[in-house]
Amino acid sequence: MSSRRLLVAFAVVAISSLVGGTATAAADTGTSNGVTYSVGSTSVDAGSGWTLDVGQISGGDAAVATAFNAASVASGQTMVQTLDRDQVIRTNATFKATPAVSFRPTAVSQVLTGVYFYQHAAHALDYVTTVVIDSRNASPITLDDLFVGEQAGLNRLSEQTKLLFPAAYGGQRPMADESGNAPVEANFHNWIPTANGLEIHFEDYQFGHGLPVITVPWAQLTDLLAPDMQALTQ
Repeated sequence: MSSRRLLVAFAVVAISSLVGGTATAAADTGTSNGVTYSVGSTSVDAGSGWTLDVGQISGGDAAVATAFNAASVASGQTMVQTLDRDQVIRTNATFKATPAVSFRPTAVSQVLTGVYFYQHAAHALDYVTTVVIDSRNASPITLDDLFVGEQAGLNRLSEQTKLLFPAAYGGQRPMADESGNAPVEANFHNWIPTANGLEIHFEDYQFGHGLPVITVPWAQLTDLLAPDMQALTQ
């Protein structure tokens, strides 16, 4: 098993158990770009001995549903690839993934969270992946699409994380420079748009054990959003 995720029997503070950012709740139905979708799920065999459930939508715009469903399956496969990367023990272990699909006027999103547990371990390992599909054109939205300049956007997300993370989870404010808050795409690639702002999902061990969530208010980002992404704030 990789040293970063070595399952050892000592106490670790679980960030996900602390009072802090709140993840967006799942929806059973939703409306985006003026049409309504139903939400279901499908079981994905990612070919590595793991099977997991991912979100699927139906109805509404067929092109959007097709794009979202394909991206959702790919997101689940990415999670399984991460398990493979971490060389988790397969025997005497369980893994469960839970999809949460949400809707904005111009986007359909999913947060997929997974929990791996080895029966002799002190604690579980947590995983997260996200999907954001533009419901106006059935295209995925990446950080590069979101901002006029991706690096400028990453710099702002880094700055906001240093302020918002300790406010939600405690600690020095602002945070000192850390590898987990550095302005690089790998630190901020799991996100979805919400009514309140950009909801960022950090990975297990990015700041400690757990899956912390912060929401950067749109007011802190609108000057950097690409013109066609301003609609996400509405």
